[in-house]
Amino acid sequence: MKMIDVVAALIECEGKLLLARRDASSDQAGLWEFPGGKVETGESQPSALVRELQEELGIKATVEEFITTSESQQPARLIRLHGWRVSGFTGTITLRCHSEIHWVAPDDVLSFDLAPADIPLIEAYLAKFAV
Repeated sequence: MKMIDVVAALIECEGKLLLARRDASSDQAGLWEFPGGKVETGESQPSALVRELQEELGIKATVEEFITTSESQQPARLIRLHGWRVSGFTGTITLRCHSEIHWVAPDDVLSFDLAPADIPLIEAYLAKFAV
């Protein structure tokens, strides 16, 4: 079985987290997610996250700390989604892979229609960082 490692950013700004909505051409179109993408061979997770956020949103991220990993079994592959806390970024967000973004209070994230693999990430984030 093929295993794919993917990274996701829980980007913080002024007490809120960034959610991005998958566009119509994406797998799980219309669902909300924490942005990120696939880890390439030989790449560390933080490096992959910095690269993916540059590609997807046009920003340079400050990756802080690992949050948790969730696994999603699919017919021919296992996807491991690794969540990372991002404390800040430089640049202006430009949507390249998403239809919209929304800044959300952490306690309100679960009220959005999240991609299933992202749910354990916000639950772990809330357990670690809830005030």
